[in-house]
Amino acid sequence: MILPLNNLQAPFYEIFFSFQGEALYTGLPQIFVRFAGCNIKCSYCDTNYSIIVSKKAKYLTTKEVIEKIEILYKKHKKNFTSTKPSIAFTGGEPLLYTDFLKELLPKLKMKGFNAYIETNGTLYRSLKQVIRFCDIVAMDFKLPSECKKSFWEEHKKFLKIIISNKIDDAFIKCVITKNTTLKEIKQTVKIVKPLTNDISLILQPSLDKNKPMIQNLHLFYTFAKKFIPNVHIMVQMHKIYKIH
Repeated sequence: MILPLNNLQAPFYEIFFSFQGEALYTGLPQIFVRFAGCNIKCSYCDTNYSIIVSKKAKYLTTKEVIEKIEILYKKHKKNFTSTKPSIAFTGGEPLLYTDFLKELLPKLKMKGFNAYIETNGTLYRSLKQVIRFCDIVAMDFKLPSECKKSFWEEHKKFLKIIISNKIDDAFIKCVITKNTTLKEIKQTVKIVKPLTNDISLILQPSLDKNKPMIQNLHLFYTFAKKFIPNVHIMVQMHKIYKIH
């Protein structure tokens, strides 16, 4: 269900500077823009407050978001070595707000910023509307064992859009818990393998009470590596170092 916009405003919980804590951009400086609201609920979510749009969410226009980004970039510019720093749109689920993104992202690109979209990989129709403005797509594969629902078909269609639009800087993340099964990993590989050999698959072990056994993690990696060249095991560093 797409959450309503209010005159091209969208609800946000926070806009802040930090260092990316997971997957292929780990350790790199980014400005994070956290939308409020998500279309699914996973047991391992580390930002549970962002699943719903509560009274704490603040509605902002695209102009206000850009102003906040520019202030943060100016303040932390010394941390950025790239001529095009990336803005990480996260949540919640950013693709709930496609109309807002269609107005915001082109303006940011004109100002020299790259758009890093962190998404649960289910809203393929929404992705299709904004993909031309995206530079980096961090796509989740949500496994049924923790998300209580299968999204295989949605993930397949989502990934096809990424590939057909030649988004070179894209990768897939799978959170691995003690409940993850080899069957789920096989299904992930079954979807990814026929579509592309170039995309990276990140197996991201949970660090909380549901962390997987090391032998299972090794089993999943070994199986996936047989079919997908770029498989990585990477933890969430921001959880280890307890940074925002």
